[in-house]
Amino acid sequence: MARFLYQLCCGGLFGAQIFFSAVAAQVVFPGDVAALPREHPRRQLAADLVGSMLARLDAATIALTAVAVICGFVLGRPRSAIAPLVAGLCAVASVAFITPAIHALRAAGTTASGRFGLLHGVSSGLLVLEMILLAVAVLRAPQS
Repeated sequence: MARFLYQLCCGGLFGAQIFFSAVAAQVVFPGDVAALPREHPRRQLAADLVGSMLARLDAATIALTAVAVICGFVLGRPRSAIAPLVAGLCAVASVAFITPAIHALRAAGTTASGRFGLLHGVSSGLLVLEMILLAVAVLRAPQS
């Protein structure tokens, strides 16, 4: 059962993150919306929706990677807990530091700043790193 839970948590999260990146965020924030002025209500709504989805994805990542870490130890394979643990820590960093800073810049109306671009890039980078770690976790999942 622990092996199944480990694979379900890591694989499910990997799939959810791929879907968020490749489908959901692209549908909500397409190129024509991104081209609108920053203060345009449609662009603001798209940013709010993507941010809301990311918050839920981060929460799920924190919870499910914790389950995967526990499963790794239950299976007697503590090394298998490393990739989901680091992925979970990336999500914690996103929730605790990156996302609040992005929201503060949005509230201040300074989304055209280099700092906003940097934080957005770090947020995207953390998500990509989580996907890589979760893919590694699934491929190297404990076999018994």
